[in-house]
Amino acid sequence: MDILKIGVTGSAGSGKSLVCQGFKNLGLVTLDCDKIARQVVEPGQKAYGVVVSCFGSDVVKKDKTLDRARMRDLVVNRPDLRRQLESLLHPLIIEEMVLQMGAAVYEQEPACAVEVPLLFELGMENEFDVTIAVVATQSSLLERISKRDNVSMESAGKMLDLQMAQVEKIKHADHVIENKGRQGELFESVEKFYIKIKKEFLTMKS
Repeated sequence: MDILKIGVTGSAGSGKSLVCQGFKNLGLVTLDCDKIARQVVEPGQKAYGVVVSCFGSDVVKKDKTLDRARMRDLVVNRPDLRRQLESLLHPLIIEEMVLQMGAAVYEQEPACAVEVPLLFELGMENEFDVTIAVVATQSSLLERISKRDNVSMESAGKMLDLQMAQVEKIKHADHVIENKGRQGELFESVEKFYIKIKKEFLTMKS
């Protein structure tokens, strides 16, 4: 069975998760690369030791799980450490993502939407039939990051600065979905997009 694979990306706070929720509401299988990233570094998994060797024992909590808040603070202030960690983890995350897409049960729609924050940075667009950039105003991005992570607006800005600029994501994406902060409206945009792209995909495969 040919599966329509949709890559969903966007800056932090753009609403990628909501767009994927919209796809899930329509019956698509949805995956989240951030969740996959957490899975591959759980105690006992092969990436766990990689992270501990990179960051040291300071990022290990008493229950042996990793202190993600501590790790986030470290990579924000240490670009060299971030690059080292990414080079070690990203191949493992991509491998697991592909495995999960292949193993998923497609009961309703023959399609999968995957939330991939670093889609273009990692050159992962070739893993998908179509890519979407979810966009929002700069002020909305900062406010959402600040509220979500309980950090200052300055810290939220630093997090955004680590990522590919939103304008660059737009240039690389096949389609753009704008998040104006109204959930119902966003879900409508997702549904309209899916109806259109599904028809194009089926026509292309026929």
